[in-house]
Amino acid sequence: MKCEFLTLADAAQVQGDRILILGRGLHCLTTGEGFPFKHHLGVAASLLVGGLETNQRHRYAIRVSPEDSAGESVNIEGEFEKARPEDTPLDDDQHLLLAANLDPSFDTAGPYVVQMLVDGEELARANFTVMDAAPASAS
Repeated sequence: MKCEFLTLADAAQVQGDRILILGRGLHCLTTGEGFPFKHHLGVAASLLVGGLETNQRHRYAIRVSPEDSAGESVNIEGEFEKARPEDTPLDDDQHLLLAANLDPSFDTAGPYVVQMLVDGEELARANFTVMDAAPASAS
């Protein structure tokens, strides 16, 4: 199984055989209000399911966490089974689209990562940064 793409956005939705992505390419979140802060985050992925991996259950997880893994993570977990049409060869790969919309809370500024895991194996990751633009308080 391969991940064709994993992207961060303002929102994402699977509709039929298409994935709708609003504000794709998100690389930096900025708060002007300090921490912790909550931000809506859309995650979109396209998986290429190998022919021999079709017609069986797979577990997936989308994990949002600090890049150094020294903090809490937000996980979305689920299962999927991609059917292979009867008239396709056994080695014919199938596309599967996934989308999730999360509202993670960030406790600190710094580098974060979104990971796409299937059956416990990381297939892709997307890095982003959280920054604080709040004015420094006067001492």
